[in-house]
Amino acid sequence: MGEISEKLKARMASSPLVRLLGIEILRMDHGHVRLSMKVEEKHLNSLKTIHGGVIAALNDVACGIAVNTLLVPNATSVSLDLRVEFISPISQGVVTVEGWVTEKKTQVAFAQSRVTDEKGRLLSTASATYFVKPFKEE
Repeated sequence: MGEISEKLKARMASSPLVRLLGIEILRMDHGHVRLSMKVEEKHLNSLKTIHGGVIAALNDVACGIAVNTLLVPNATSVSLDLRVEFISPISQGVVTVEGWVTEKKTQVAFAQSRVTDEKGRLLSTASATYFVKPFKEE
């Protein structure tokens, strides 16, 4: 997974959304990823809790990277569906998101994720479907 891992890390580092949110890779394995993000004011909604769109993006990024760890170097995945459950709010601290692949076929993959706070409290879960396609670097 070395070549794929390095390409994924480079693609993630170049992602404007990943940079904006401040997402960092903690661990990346075959079909699994663990990411973190420090909650900042820019992530909060008008109620001063992390915005649901930020939680959805964390879940999507984690599931997408997990899927991409299983692909050949010249392939990528795009989201077809993302179902997010919001369980508990958070206003500060560091959140961790784990994503893992539950099934991968030739052109479609399925993944799940969970977001937790520093105490391990469950904040969100998600399930996603991805279309697998050739990746063309620009």
